[in-house]
Amino acid sequence: MKKKILYPLLGLSAVLLLSACGSSETGSGSSGSTSSGSDSTVTETEATTEAQTEASLSSVVPSDYLLENAADYITTEGLEGLEVTQYTYEITDEMVQEHIDSLLAQMSEETDVDRAAEMGDLVYVELSCSVEGSSSSYTENTYFTLGEADYGEDFDTALVGAAAGETVTFDITYEEDAADETLIEEDWAGETVHFEVEISSVCEVTTPEYNDDWAAENTEYATTEEFETALRKSLEEDYEEQSYADVLDELLTLAVASCEISEIPDELYDACREETLNDYASFIDSTDEEEILAVFDMTEDDLDAEVQTLAQRRLLISYICEENEIELSGTDYVAYLEEYASDYGYDTTEEFEEEWGRSYLVWSMYETEAAKILYNSANITTEAYEQIILTDEEADELEAETTAAAGEETENPEAETDEAVIETET
Repeated sequence: MKKKILYPLLGLSAVLLLSACGSSETGSGSSGSTSSGSDSTVTETEATTEAQTEASLSSVVPSDYLLENAADYITTEGLEGLEVTQYTYEITDEMVQEHIDSLLAQMSEETDVDRAAEMGDLVYVELSCSVEGSSSSYTENTYFTLGEADYGEDFDTALVGAAAGETVTFDITYEEDAADETLIEEDWAGETVHFEVEISSVCEVTTPEYNDDWAAENTEYATTEEFETALRKSLEEDYEEQSYADVLDELLTLAVASCEISEIPDELYDACREETLNDYASFIDSTDEEEILAVFDMTEDDLDAEVQTLAQRRLLISYICEENEIELSGTDYVAYLEEYASDYGYDTTEEFEEEWGRSYLVWSMYETEAAKILYNSANITTEAYEQIILTDEEADELEAETTAAAGEETENPEAETDEAVIETET
């Protein structure tokens, strides 16, 4: 689902100036040639369209989306002094290297080869698989890089030697902890899985060599050292923004929990319900409510709980904006779109708005403003983030212990408990 507060994506685009963005076009444009009349007409047309779009967006009245007289539905003893932890993050050499590797992978080139697959090749396949003694099975078109062992080393080894047009069948019995170390389905762990793999194509992958020449040709930096320094700084800024956004989101959640809400007005509930269903529908290209519930394994009660949570949040936002006389204009909305459209990779604000929806974006803008007010009065503890990686088995044990502790706390409300922030990784 979409995040409640928008924030810029990791800003590699701010660090990189890839030659793929059109160095040849820049060269031709700087040669002194004059644009043709046709090009001028297109430019004028585009400028006119952009001006019309901005004028239309500027006419939006954001306050129309807020609930009027929110104080009639909500009671609070005060929202100042909420306690929250804001984490700081250390950017390690490993994190920098991961981003470099990811960038080089994106710049890799694939070449179809007329030979049998080898380790390191990218193979496109039609994969059919079924669990022995179970009705669990599926077929999909996908791809694997041999050697990465997404489905385990035995899987990759079975595909080595197969060429395009050939079909390979084999069985693999997975260990109980295989789901912790691979990308297999969880219900495959400890089971024997039958595979039928039809090879569609075999490709060699050529990855650019990472050196000073690469940095000079593909970035705005002359050396890899300069590039890595800029990348590290960009990551630091991105994680600071992420940490701040997380705190804003947490403060809104805490604020809702601290309030007493007498009721949710029908118009607010209906709007939140429609938006929630539309969010789910965007994943399956269907607006049929029964189909949405079936696909996402939800009940009406599950949907209602999600809608209630969103409605309560927006009731609180309306209340905070009302109490603090926050007024946003259509011009503010345009500026908000312009800021985030580029951060999220959209060419125009119109495309950005169409994808996310005007109602969601207006509410997101107000959420940020309301959360800032909570932030300015909150008791914030700064703490270095420590990642704790658990296996599935350890996570299950921790969940069981937490559930048991919660039961004991219910019996003894005055008992003190410690909170732990745990990140699990499969």
